[in-house]
Amino acid sequence: MAVRDAEGLVLVGRRRAEPGAPLAVPGGKPEAGESVEECAIRELVEETGLTVDGSAVRTFACVLVPAERESWVVAGVEAFVEAGDPRELEPDKFGSFQWIDPDRPPADLFPATAALLERLPDAR
Repeated sequence: MAVRDAEGLVLVGRRRAEPGAPLAVPGGKPEAGESVEECAIRELVEETGLTVDGSAVRTFACVLVPAERESWVVAGVEAFVEAGDPRELEPDKFGSFQWIDPDRPPADLFPATAALLERLPDAR
């Protein structure tokens, strides 16, 4: 989920289970019967403790991310958070959070995150 703060910055964290621990937006796989938006909201809470207004969550892109063994279809979901600091609730998997300017992303982004940020609409 591309979570933005009031200044339009996007929350990313280190994917600690991946080689090189690239930066990525919070996210994960949907559970049975869950919409893409519901999945994004649940994963955000599970990984960071942050909550967002579900009525303002929207899907902005769907990208194919090719890989060696299998490719992934990744949905980009956007929401705004008014206040709060992310917490490391799954420290073995995801953490070291930071807010980045999506127009000037760091070089070490996870490929799916880089593809989504390229398609992210301008902030509010």
